[in-house]
Amino acid sequence: MKTRAPAPYNDRDALFTAKVDAWQPLPRGFFGAYGRGGFDILNGRERGFDAERRRIVFLAFENRYAPLGGLAAVMRHLPAYLRRSGEEVLIFTPFYPNIARFKEAMAGGELELILPPQEFQSSSYKGVVSCYVNNDGPAAAYFVSIDGRFTASLNPYSYLDASDILDDSLAFCAAVPFVLKKLGVDRDILFHAHDWEAAPIALTSKIAVFSGVLENARTVLTLHNSFDSGIDAERKRLFFGDVPGDTVLQCALPLLNGPLTTVSAPFAGELCADPLQRTIFTNHLQAGFSENPPIGIENGMFGKPYLRYTHTALSHARQGACGKILAEKARFRVETLAFVKAASRREGAIGSLKDAAADTGRPIFFMSGRLDLMQKGFDVIFHAIQSFPVGEAGLIFCPSSADGARSSKELAFFREIAESRLGDIVIWPFRISTEEYVSAVLGSSFLLMPSFYEPFGAATEGLMHGTPVVARATGGLTVQVRPPAGEESVGAATGLLYRESIGGGDAEAGGGWRDILNVPVEERINVPLYESMANEAFGALKRAAEIFADGPAYGRMMVNGMDSLRAFSWGAAVEKYRRVYDAASRRGFFDE
Repeated sequence: MKTRAPAPYNDRDALFTAKVDAWQPLPRGFFGAYGRGGFDILNGRERGFDAERRRIVFLAFENRYAPLGGLAAVMRHLPAYLRRSGEEVLIFTPFYPNIARFKEAMAGGELELILPPQEFQSSSYKGVVSCYVNNDGPAAAYFVSIDGRFTASLNPYSYLDASDILDDSLAFCAAVPFVLKKLGVDRDILFHAHDWEAAPIALTSKIAVFSGVLENARTVLTLHNSFDSGIDAERKRLFFGDVPGDTVLQCALPLLNGPLTTVSAPFAGELCADPLQRTIFTNHLQAGFSENPPIGIENGMFGKPYLRYTHTALSHARQGACGKILAEKARFRVETLAFVKAASRREGAIGSLKDAAADTGRPIFFMSGRLDLMQKGFDVIFHAIQSFPVGEAGLIFCPSSADGARSSKELAFFREIAESRLGDIVIWPFRISTEEYVSAVLGSSFLLMPSFYEPFGAATEGLMHGTPVVARATGGLTVQVRPPAGEESVGAATGLLYRESIGGGDAEAGGGWRDILNVPVEERINVPLYESMANEAFGALKRAAEIFADGPAYGRMMVNGMDSLRAFSWGAAVEKYRRVYDAASRRGFFDE
């Protein structure tokens, strides 16, 4: 059988290797949190850590029954590939009794009670914990239930009061060591925490070592976003004791036992240098980043790389004959527009597109994701799309986390524009099924990702369905989307990237970002940085429309995108994560 050559070693791989090899643990955070005496106790316990017998314990707030974004997708794939590589992997995640999929799982017998309710204590916190297990996935998944916690009903973060998520986070990380002990796992544990909600395990696991619940345990952390949470002195004393830091990540970063990672090399750099991140979202973390610089590990593909195009169409397109692949794309487009017509009858749907018979020659852009106006940049596209003459471009927008009246204020901006462009814009402010999402992507001309920042992103979801991507040049999108090398030829391009053409201003002003984020969405267009972004976005959409109108060029871009998928490998990501685990296992504490 003919085997495919591995992807070439690139600049991102070289940067990763240099950073991991250079990483060393710093004792300062441990001295600051526990003093010399506590440091010596931990150091003594950690000498017994056996790197060859390590267990990787994943901690994440999203899971198969409570998905929302990219983290849930990572949890579907990364543990499975780690197990195939020889690692022992356990998944620990909250049990959300009010989320519909959990209710269905319980009714269907998918979750088995493995630990009945019992009291536990961590530092000064006391609670009642139980645990369920599901063994059907890629790794054993343990769902931790704590009385009075994890009460969200739509998704893991759907609380009006942010302190509820903080308290869930702290209680979860306090309970996990106790549950592990009850399951007979108390040593050679390497916690792999995901995002700030799981980061407190860096502290609670050490409290568990001090109290004898665990023999030894180490922690590494991956940031899938730049979110953090403040923590007051009372909560710190309750869960951690007296440790430095005013936010969860400020408390946790100094106590990691391995390199800090994030989900793409560009985003790792942006956390420390991009005006939006450096001066607004992560300014308070720069001291921690200077001591443990973020390292990027690109995700593999979120979806199954099953191409819906025939082998004949793909073979012809690779040789420059794109008629067959364009004909198949046109058929998918008709199916998508039929679905759009049906979905327009659902409660809450806004706007309309022309019917399939009349809508054959213009590009149809598709855009989806949670309704997050601090990150996703959806409003930029709504400004840009208005620069097209009426009838020359269509837009499907699915803000999947929109929640009726609770989201009405955010939706008002989009509704007004959609209703002024009837036939051009349709909005689905509700979740659609996986099959419906695939149909929308497959039949659209371009997938849009206009994020203000995007740690990794899901551009590959468009590429695998033969749908090129138009994206703002940020974070992991710059890894996934390859733009044309020049103005005339598509060449090896898989999509288009744009970036605002004016500078961001001085660092103290946040590069104009503070002005964008601090005004109502309808007033953002008055900020010069934002206006430039909208203009550049229209330029990219206009170029996309021109490419769409040029059949051979569009067909070439389609097949380029599908052929680029081989570069996004979970196997490659696993090898890098194992290098991080090796650093934590073999260099994660201190010599005499």
